[in-house]
Amino acid sequence: MNSSDPSMQPLSLDELTLLENFLVSEQTPPDALSSLEMLDGYMTAAAVGPQVFDVDDWYASIWDQEKQLKPEFDSAEEADIIGELIVRHNNSLTQLFADEPESYLPLFERVGYESNDERKLAVEEWTMGFIIGMELAYDAWKPMFDDEEAAVLSMAIFMLSKVSDDFNHLTEREIAELTDTLGESVIRIYSFWHGSGEE
Repeated sequence: MNSSDPSMQPLSLDELTLLENFLVSEQTPPDALSSLEMLDGYMTAAAVGPQVFDVDDWYASIWDQEKQLKPEFDSAEEADIIGELIVRHNNSLTQLFADEPESYLPLFERVGYESNDERKLAVEEWTMGFIIGMELAYDAWKPMFDDEEAAVLSMAIFMLSKVSDDFNHLTEREIAELTDTLGESVIRIYSFWHGSGEE
């Protein structure tokens, strides 16, 4: 990864906390991506998927999928800081997949949680964010869903997001096993679209 370009630097723990505090605040629209995990899943889908996006294509959808509502920043400086953190997180993800896709880990695997319930909620939000990210370019993703073997790669994402009733039939062990597959599934999804990384 390019360590000399400040705009590509992964966020520090303090910066992640700053961004998290803003995402959960009342300054954001009601339907904004409301956690770091959701944001990470969303950006991961955009980074590994079939379509290349400009910042304008995905940034507005963080706050409102209809791209109508925006956050209420306290100042121009705050807007710049939050925008910079979001863009840097996206850049570092994109750079990681370009350089070392096999080393990818979802955010919930890189931070700690006080309880198993908190971690399960983090996984649910990450997978929901990933689905929202896929919906940015749903038609472009269709070839993967139409490929029977490749479509399996997204199965755990859909099940753990609770968008269907499948989650209700899972045991705790099955939930844990599916969660453990998410990082590898993302790497293989990247490989499906971009022909690199681990098969």
